[in-house]
Amino acid sequence: MVGQRIRYYRKTKGLTQEELAQGICSVSYLSKIEKGDAKSSEEVINLLCERLGISPEDIDDNQILEMLNEWHSQMVDRNFDKAEIFLHETVQPKMKSVIEPTLILRYELFLSRFYMVHHVNPDLEGSYKQLKRAESFFNEMTPDLKFYYLNFLSMYYNIKREYKKALDLLKEAESLYNTKTTGITQSEGAVLFYHLALTYNYLCRVTSVSQYAYRAINIFDKEYNYSRSADCQILLGLSNRRVGNYEQAEFHLKQALKYSTTFNDDFTNGVIYHNLGYVASNQKNHSKALEYYFKSLDAKMKVPNNETKSTMLTIAKEYYLTNDIKNAKIWLDKCLEVLDITVIDDVYYHIMTLKHRIEDRMNDLVEMLYKEVIPYFEKLHIWEYVAEYSEMLADIYFDQSLYKRSSQYYQRANNALKNII
Repeated sequence: MVGQRIRYYRKTKGLTQEELAQGICSVSYLSKIEKGDAKSSEEVINLLCERLGISPEDIDDNQILEMLNEWHSQMVDRNFDKAEIFLHETVQPKMKSVIEPTLILRYELFLSRFYMVHHVNPDLEGSYKQLKRAESFFNEMTPDLKFYYLNFLSMYYNIKREYKKALDLLKEAESLYNTKTTGITQSEGAVLFYHLALTYNYLCRVTSVSQYAYRAINIFDKEYNYSRSADCQILLGLSNRRVGNYEQAEFHLKQALKYSTTFNDDFTNGVIYHNLGYVASNQKNHSKALEYYFKSLDAKMKVPNNETKSTMLTIAKEYYLTNDIKNAKIWLDKCLEVLDITVIDDVYYHIMTLKHRIEDRMNDLVEMLYKEVIPYFEKLHIWEYVAEYSEMLADIYFDQSLYKRSSQYYQRANNALKNII
């Protein structure tokens, strides 16, 4: 173990074996110490550790390991307030005296997750720095640490909207989990399956969403982790809506609603009501859609720092679809009040396209659709919106008697829909 620590801190401090061994021992002898192949003298170990500024003494790491795993479990269970208090009051003070490399790696990996999931001030760049620092030790990681590294890096790429990179990492993590030698619990496996379902959802891969969501639910329900089951039910609702299975979509979303209302989870209630409204809207039941959207907005506003633009947007859009232009403009203005025009994302394009439609600025709408909106969603492989906006543009061209262009965009919409499988 001491050899492993010496190697870790030598690399951390940017020293070569030649630089560390100079005046103490031969490079070949140091190499054997680091690999655990040599019966090293106490004097040599003391000198090497002194140069690195670490203690040669081994410590009992069971207590530290248990502490770190408890902290990680708090994050997995989404007890973020508890996890933050535990980090500052327990984890950080105890980690100051830890010199065992595998424990430090575990701490740094878990810290990267904490930075990402912090509910008030997520720090993506801080998380990425932690992961990059750990990357150079990937080959020395135990299987469970490799599993965590792959999972957390995939979470980072999902947040950055690089879904294919995230998926590749998750599939690699799944192959580790399937070996059954990682020591990863079933509960953590269920979280992996959820993240696979979530990533496939972003990529509109309906069949794969169902496959992994059901696998996750099977474990979560056995462990009475119904809040995480609700997350999976939401994904199943989204997937079924995408392919027009509205009855099944409503069933899954209402299953999730049973869990979220039982636990007074306003955040999840907001998500569920929003998507129930979307299902109703797809069925042309506009009054029911508005009822759900207002319930969603009410729930979201009970959660500090929660995002409400998307729901205000759907309310504006629903009024537009019922030809209630007055209310559509009122709710569009509410969206524009909170819109950061420096952030070009999905919501920005949804709001701006609706704005052009409400204001009947067809030329501006056409230009934005073919120059910006459709290419943006194609780049992200969000085929649902590629299909929606391609069809919108095709309809406009058709009304303008531009039949060739119209046909091209109808075909583009059909091709996009083929990717929703």
